Order: sequence, then C-alpha cells, then structure tokens
Amino acid sequence: MRTFVAVADAGQFQEAAAGLSITPQAVSKRVAALEKELGVRLFIRDARGARLTIDGQAFLPHARTFLHSAERAVASVRAGRRALRVDVIGRQLSLTGLLRGFHLAHPEIELDVVTLYDSDTAIAAVRDGTIDATFRAVTMPGRSLPRGVEATSVFDEPLHLFTGPRHEFANAPALTPAQLAGRRIWMPGNLPGTEWAAYYDEVSRPPQRRHLDTGMDAAQALTGN
Repeated sequence: MRTFVAVADAGQFQEAAAGLSITPQAVSKRVAALEKELGVRLFIRDARGARLTIDGQAFLPHARTFLHSAERAVASVRAGRRALRVDVIGRQLSLTGLLRGFHLAHPEIELDVVTLYDSDTAIAAVRDGTIDATFRAVTMPGRSLPRGVEATSVFDEPLHLFTGPRHEFANAPALTPAQLAGRRIWMPGNLPGTEWAAYYDEVSRPPQRRHLDTGMDAAQALTGN
C-alpha cells in the first residue's frame, strides 16, 4: 500500500524506489502483487513514467486513509510519541462530553479515551505511565495514592434523581443529601468494594462535605508526575 502511494506521488517507479530505499525491481514486484490481489491495473507505464488508471485514481484516496490510520495506530502505542491517553469510568457520562470539549478547543492535541472500570487498575496505569490521567468519583477510603500520583477536583457532575409523577420530590429543582436521609433509594452500580459504594457511604455519613451538600458528584482527575 505504501509503495503504491509512493509511486502515485512520484509518478515514476525509480523515484518512488529511491524514496523508499529499495530497488525499482522491488517496487515493480510490490505493485504487481497489489494489482494481482485487487484484480485491476493501478498504473499505466509509458515513457513519461507511471500514470494512475481510473481504478488507481479511485483506490488512491482510500490507500492514503489506510496509511494514515496505520500510522496513528502505531503512534498510539509507541513510547514517547503516542497521543494523550485519558481514562473515564464510562463513555456515557458527562466527563466524556468534557473531554470532547477539550478536543474541540485543542484540535492540535491528539486524544485517546480509554475505559478502565476498576479503580486500582486505573491508578496503577497512571503510576506506570500507561495512561496519562484518569477521572474518578472518589479516592477509596483508607487508601493512599502511590508516590508520583496526585488527585485534583476538576468537575462537578449532577446526580439525577428519578421519582414517580406523584412523588413529593417530583417537581423539586434540586435536592440535598440531607433531604434524602431515611429514604430507600436504588443506586446503580453500587457494588461493595467499588468507588461508587465508597462514595455513597461517604454521602450518608455526617458531617457532609460542601460538594456533597450541593447534590453533586465531584470527579477527581488522577495524574502522574
């Protein structure tokens, strides 16, 4: 594929060979192999060099896209050259929109978003440099962060309460955790030992912190130094 694009750009097999640091014979063999695989002729060779056939012209933009994608795939994992890699708990949460806004504001910065559901795995990935940052709801109680990893509050995400149409809170614009005390509430994803379970346990214990009194879920970004 790369050889085909090189010949298309150079217009000559010999010049393409020089740019690829291979022999013209090797270029001819690679192009012939690609034409055989596709079942069409890609070039017309004459005294002026190599001209794309109609099939070659149709194939060229797709070949360029393929090479660009391959280069990005390699760069995404190559040490020292990969894109900024950020972990989010889920791709349907507000933080994903926050990262989308960052990408629109800074299109020159390549951004890869990954999903590591386990908090310990995410923190270890930050520590090891596999990812550059992770967004988490809370730091697990009783656990200190590894050396070189820091937590910073960066975003307050509203928690939505769903009730029946006749419930006393159905038309309430906002609620505090204190107003929900003593009520039975289903919390999705509230599995024992998870950071979400730790968060809800923290909400239920006085004294309540300021960001909990607002009914907001404070997300922290964990980054490595």
